[in-house]
Amino acid sequence: MTGDAFARRERPVVLVHSSDLHIDDGFVSGRYHGLEGLRYVLQAAESLKADAVLLAGDTFDNGRVSDTTTRRAGKMLDAAPLPVIVLPGNHDPAMPDGIFHRTGLRGAGAAMVIGHTHEERILLGDLDLEIIGRPHRSYSDMPPLPTPSERQARWQIVIAHGHFVPPEDWTSEAHRSWKISEADLNTVTADYVALGHWDRPVAVGNGNVRAYYSGAPDLARTVNVIRLDREEGISVERQPLQMPYPPRW
Repeated sequence: MTGDAFARRERPVVLVHSSDLHIDDGFVSGRYHGLEGLRYVLQAAESLKADAVLLAGDTFDNGRVSDTTTRRAGKMLDAAPLPVIVLPGNHDPAMPDGIFHRTGLRGAGAAMVIGHTHEERILLGDLDLEIIGRPHRSYSDMPPLPTPSERQARWQIVIAHGHFVPPEDWTSEAHRSWKISEADLNTVTADYVALGHWDRPVAVGNGNVRAYYSGAPDLARTVNVIRLDREEGISVERQPLQMPYPPRW
């Protein structure tokens, strides 16, 4: 390890977590455009001097988004000044010839798409950080959390896109797809679970693991900021997005 790399790893690792941007060809409810949401998430990460961005699913709203919009989003992601880890969700699964094949993303720029440009584990060696995720690979039901695995870095993040259901609601919510149970979460030994699928920001589970939804940018109007510090431990807070009304996209 070089002296610079060693010094970098001694400093806190700062991550920005968002999800459910739902990039489409038009505005949502006449007021929000997913490309605008992406721009403000990336700007927030840059202003915070974050080390990486985590997008926990449904970056795109559907597989019918035009090539013009998907390419525009791909260029924004690849041109980001920091690594951006994207997990395909139930709206934008990593299917053969699916939407991520039309973004132009090939893993050579800032963007890394789990299940498309990379496998289910991404190692950022200069941060001593690994990100593990199970991408949606079709529109069918699937277990959202990856299989627990031994760490290959000091810090481990799990990224998942699904619907958390507490024990008391399991029976009434049995009809839902992509469910995550409290027992599922309790098998995770990662430092943080970055969740997507809900449009509101909230912590879930019984506290045995730090598992948070970031919420959608247009509704939460925040991102989650995770600080991984060797001396002070791990902290999670919300940072407002500087998104104006009406949109100026």
